[in-house]
Amino acid sequence: MKKLAVAAVMCSLLSSYAVAGENSIATNKYQGFYVGGGVGTTDFHDDLMSEASKRTDIGISSKSDTAYKLITGYQFNRIVSIEAQYTSYGDTKYSATKNDQKANMTVKQQSYSIAANVGYTFDNGLRPFVTAGLGQISVKSPMINDDGGLVRLGAGLEYQIKQVPGLGMRVAYEADFYTLEDKYNNKDYDQSVGSWYVGTTYKF
Repeated sequence: MKKLAVAAVMCSLLSSYAVAGENSIATNKYQGFYVGGGVGTTDFHDDLMSEASKRTDIGISSKSDTAYKLITGYQFNRIVSIEAQYTSYGDTKYSATKNDQKANMTVKQQSYSIAANVGYTFDNGLRPFVTAGLGQISVKSPMINDDGGLVRLGAGLEYQIKQVPGLGMRVAYEADFYTLEDKYNNKDYDQSVGSWYVGTTYKF
């Protein structure tokens, strides 16, 4: 798995730009540390297994597990936050069938990421946003046990509940993109694993 260089400068530049453009409207009500969590469905696009099923006469099917997220971050103003996440994508279970014989395999994936969360908080509490960042992913299976870099991209919608100051709800889709090196065939595969999730956050 190719290692991506740590380029936190991207998040820093996004933060600086947003903070500079928000000086006139930033208030304490839009600032603060927050923590939260989320749960959703795992969406795994596995190019390696997809190619293997095409080049052989083995039928391969898969079923993905539930995704869980732990979230922490700091919101600077209406526009920008910096957000760290831990995501467990659970188990993706593969079933291979050939000549009425079956074999099973499980792939486990988890990631750590830090991303710029850029959007706009409207006065009614709604905040559409996008995320972009970098991180580290761990992939484990009977044939693979590797760690490497990832690119995180996502988009979603938050709602800050006025009746409970600090409490927010969000629905979003976020995906981690990484490259898997097949050392046996000397080939790279572009992989992506993501999740549609619903989450809650609390800002202090």
